[in-house]
Amino acid sequence: MTASGANANPFRSECVERLRYRLDEPGWRALLDRLAALDHRAALVGPCGSGKTTLLEELRARFAARGMATAHWRLGRERGPEFQQEFARFLAAAPGRMLFLDGAEQLNWWEWRRMKRAARAAAGLVITTHRAGRLPALRACGTTPELLGELARELAGNDATKDFTALWRRHGGNVRNALRELYDAWARGVYCGATGGVAGEGAGTVEEGNAGINPASTQPWRSVAA
Repeated sequence: MTASGANANPFRSECVERLRYRLDEPGWRALLDRLAALDHRAALVGPCGSGKTTLLEELRARFAARGMATAHWRLGRERGPEFQQEFARFLAAAPGRMLFLDGAEQLNWWEWRRMKRAARAAAGLVITTHRAGRLPALRACGTTPELLGELARELAGNDATKDFTALWRRHGGNVRNALRELYDAWARGVYCGATGGVAGEGAGTVEEGNAGINPASTQPWRSVAA
């Protein structure tokens, strides 16, 4: 695919990143009230591709808009040689700040103890994690085939009525990976446009790291109240 073709793909990362988390203002007020009731120490829980990162980043933006100092650290699957330095900088930034840690399950037992100890001096700590337990759950994140269809139609600019259930199930509810498959389908010319979805049910799962969607992209999924 040419560079111009990639730039025309509606499922490219820059378009996905412009989508926002689906939560209305009453929902945000309820979420922030719950976070305050938890002493601003809580977890966003859910599987990969369920919207935890987007919700975390929008929470951080709301606190920053109030004038509160924040610090954010996103953990990847691989630990580079700079990991310990980054960890130390994040811990050092804790006093008086609202901390946002994306991927807390990547910390081992000892690192998590260090994180909790440093967070005592912080204004709060919100983490994302795949499993509940490290902090009280603020929100349990999840997706639906209907949401996947809504996002696909918003990105592609059509009014498709296609049932996206097969695509959603193929990726185990991971909407991030489903959108990667749609990116590739569009690039190959097999995205069905106004009829919706991907031509055929055997398109297969897109491997991690396919071109066009940044694995670190934010995602605007709905979540289900904990």
